[in-house]
Amino acid sequence: MAKEKYIKLNLGCGYRHFEGWLNVDKAEACDPDMQVDLEETPWPWDDNSVSEVRMMHVLEQVGADQQTFLNIMKELYRVCRHGAHVHITAAYPRHDSYVSDPCCCRPITVAALQYFDKQLCTQWQQKGAANTPLALYAGVDFRLINFKLTLDEKFTKLALARKWSNNELKQNLELYNNAIVSSELHLVVVKDETDAHRYALAAPFNLPAYLMAVQPNLNADREVSGAIAAHGQWQPSKSTIFAKLLRKLAADKKSLKVMVAGATVGWYPLLAAKSAANITVECYEPLKSNADILRYNLELNALTERVSVSESALSDAPGTLKFYTDKNNLAMGALAKYQEGMDESEVSVDTLENIFKGKQLARLPEVVMLDVQGAEQKVFVGAQKIFDRGWRPIIFTEVYPSKLQAFGSKPDFVSKLLELKYTIYAISAKGLNLTLIDAAQVNKFYQEMLKPKHSSKYMSLLCVPEGVDIKALVA
Repeated sequence: MAKEKYIKLNLGCGYRHFEGWLNVDKAEACDPDMQVDLEETPWPWDDNSVSEVRMMHVLEQVGADQQTFLNIMKELYRVCRHGAHVHITAAYPRHDSYVSDPCCCRPITVAALQYFDKQLCTQWQQKGAANTPLALYAGVDFRLINFKLTLDEKFTKLALARKWSNNELKQNLELYNNAIVSSELHLVVVKDETDAHRYALAAPFNLPAYLMAVQPNLNADREVSGAIAAHGQWQPSKSTIFAKLLRKLAADKKSLKVMVAGATVGWYPLLAAKSAANITVECYEPLKSNADILRYNLELNALTERVSVSESALSDAPGTLKFYTDKNNLAMGALAKYQEGMDESEVSVDTLENIFKGKQLARLPEVVMLDVQGAEQKVFVGAQKIFDRGWRPIIFTEVYPSKLQAFGSKPDFVSKLLELKYTIYAISAKGLNLTLIDAAQVNKFYQEMLKPKHSSKYMSLLCVPEGVDIKALVA
């Protein structure tokens, strides 16, 4: 899948063209890349040739005739590959923008698109429901992953002025016309009925949304998969700073190398690769179930040529070590047992010194994301000779007191980085604030957070080498 060349279609583009997409419209006046009338089928693209589709205020304007509309949905399904992302924006049928537009002929809502979900239609069929199982009739399967309703500006001002509660807001959304101006809907195309992946919409700030797979059982990964599935985000402040920094760095380079240790299901590797097309990413993830989903996410987003995956952990010596996982929190696996009841397995372990042996400094990662659950001190010990050679990457890392203690470690790596003329910032969990911090403050935090009631507390750090203007990079 990954090595095939897929196209991205911006259907009914009008004057809204996107770089890297095939911009398609029937009107010659808007100068499309390809002039196609979507109501005339079949479409001029091969089966399974499309990885992503945008239809911005298009689907509500085509297929006034029922069979024509079904043919459009069948063609959309035919040309898309399994796992394709279909992003639809449509005028809301109870708003003047829909009612007044002579081109609008069919309401497109969450409920309307669910008629093209094969699982749901099968359930209706089995229950003898009156709902028309259009997915079964048309032979398609579009699964709704996420949706957003955009409120009308006047309605929003009214709600704020009257200080409506959430319940009042919901009631009035149903009561008032012109309350909702448009719907934004994200679908995944399902062609493999054996596919057991759970899909979510990743929606990092300042980047286009994209699909990714997460752990199928969210109770087994509440931290990362649960957050992405519910909010489209994981560690939003840290992620936003990470992506902004990468975009700025990549803009001035032919290529930018990034390393992510503790990659889990792929939030940070995907975020890095999506930030700029000239970024390559080297990933380390020891837990097989996470690594398998990570690899699938790279295929899903056509990133396998720019992102590599090593199914191993980082520490202070190469070999094989026990790896401990919490069955309710698979993203928080560690090389030390930090709580009772954890499952044990064995994983491959390597050092940065060994991984980078013989490589020129210019070929080493320039940005490092460490999410190694208490093994930070050991990772830095295993990289000592590389630092001695002059390696000075920008480093995102954490001080997780309860997990460092499980390793018998302290955050001594902070003092070492300061000796190497790094500047250390604490990343606020709220907002994009960076606070200058020293070794004494880190050690004080470490001591205070060792109390059992603070066992889940940690501090995110951004470590900046001498000569890097971090304010310019994350402004």
